Amino acid sequence: MSDDLLERAVAYLLSVLPDIGSDLSAPTPCRGWNTRTLLAHVDESIAVLREGLAGGQVAMPGPPLPNCAGTLHIRSRAVGLLGDWVNEHPGSVVVFGSPVPARVFGTVGALELAVHAWDLAAARSDAPPLPERLARELLSVASELVPVADRWPLFGPPIEPPTTAPSDRLLAYLGRARPQC
Repeated sequence: MSDDLLERAVAYLLSVLPDIGSDLSAPTPCRGWNTRTLLAHVDESIAVLREGLAGGQVAMPGPPLPNCAGTLHIRSRAVGLLGDWVNEHPGSVVVFGSPVPARVFGTVGALELAVHAWDLAAARSDAPPLPERLARELLSVASELVPVADRWPLFGPPIEPPTTAPSDRLLAYLGRARPQC
């Protein structure tokens, strides 16, 4: 696993954000979530990652954010996350009372941000695949981070990938399919 995994996931997210249209009600591959809901979740995820890297600890999550943050806001926070990651950060992060190596914390963040970036892109019909190297590395750890037996309601059951490409295999493992618009 390369040390720049989180950086590449954020770069992919940043590449997707400018193409999100003004229709925030578009469905996404996240069951029951539209683009607005997913943007709010991505914003929340970035906040949790920054909290862990800055303070070495993630507290129990508060109530969900009531409104969707704009893509410029999320872009700014994602760039801030990159700064937090490449600068000095703790060797481990306490997540809900349990210490997690910072590298594992960053890998979980990379999976979260990369897959949700794809979800945002898939709300359009012309979503590009995840970058191959990023998808391949995330696929290599996905079964450890998201075991089949303990995934609901965060992820659906694995589905048959449409191709053998790493992006399709990763997304299928996480139960992702393009939304039926």
